[in-house]
Amino acid sequence: MEPTNDHERTIARAVDAIFLKDNHQHSVERDYLDVAMALDLTISASDSQFLVSYISWRLTHPISPLQKTATA
Repeated sequence: MEPTNDHERTIARAVDAIFLKDNHQHSVERDYLDVAMALDLTISASDSQFLVSYISWRLTHPISPLQKTATA
């Protein structure tokens, strides 16, 4: 899932960082709150929709520390 603008890239980097850092059970609800609190931007309705979609996608497409993330 590719981010299409700067806000989406920021959101994707934050999600990827949480997935790489934490070993807890991930869920859309928990990760949404973690990312929303960590972001230094106002989340619009479309940003919120992307965040939920990206977390859901990341849950089915796990990453390892060796893989490229949305930060690259």
